[in-house]
Amino acid sequence: MSEAPAPVFLGGCPRSGLTLLRALLSTHPGIYCGSDTVLAPPIVMQWKSFSTSLGQLHSTDFALDAEAVRQNMAQLLIGVLGPGDSVQIVDKSPLNVVVFADLARLLPQAKFVHVVRDGRDVAASLLERDWRHPQTGQAFDHVRDPLAALTYWARLAGAGLRAEAEIGPQRCLRVRYEDLVQRPKRTLKALFAFMELEMPRDVFEFHRRSLDLVGTERDSEALLSKPLTRNRVGRAPAPLKARAHSISQISSLLAQLGYPPSPRRITQM
Repeated sequence: MSEAPAPVFLGGCPRSGLTLLRALLSTHPGIYCGSDTVLAPPIVMQWKSFSTSLGQLHSTDFALDAEAVRQNMAQLLIGVLGPGDSVQIVDKSPLNVVVFADLARLLPQAKFVHVVRDGRDVAASLLERDWRHPQTGQAFDHVRDPLAALTYWARLAGAGLRAEAEIGPQRCLRVRYEDLVQRPKRTLKALFAFMELEMPRDVFEFHRRSLDLVGTERDSEALLSKPLTRNRVGRAPAPLKARAHSISQISSLLAQLGYPPSPRRITQM
């Protein structure tokens, strides 16, 4: 039996195009990319907790050295993500980005895709959400306050950049939402090549395919039923853009990711 392909983890700030990318990848018959599992971060944290809190107890009292513990936790994670065999498992959960570097150590063969989008557009989209704390019923700060929304994006995008530097380009690829919708052929060809797969001929017919939308935000369902569109690029209102560039940390991160003060629309494919 052939060895199952190493998993690929997608991560990035919510509202950055992760669900769209999942729909595009799912056109490949050899890829299994289900709804957000949010399983990788807690399993990684449990693995790290074992290592720090139990120390040498694993090896001295249970005959489990550090490598054996790593392998056990890796098998647990792979086992819960989806079918094995020859299927390429792709796990799409935004907060994966926070543990990319740890996942790279837990699963030495895994690859990672850091999905980014202009932080001003992400903040604008977040502020349209009505996400509330399940216990208090109050809206989260990052969906009601512009500064909190921008800061939330910066925290996750910054975590992704640090992971990129630590993991390296052979295992971690950055995909920009803007490139995905403005240069789709070039961007997807590079992504599938990174995953060592052929790009499906019908990849841009993703909106005509049925997709299990359990766990997908309802606002995304309507967008997944339509072809790729550029009309969500540069949609942040002027006051939010000005706010972003008044904060040096946000402005610097935007520039680092290639987003100019006034993003220009690009028409080439």
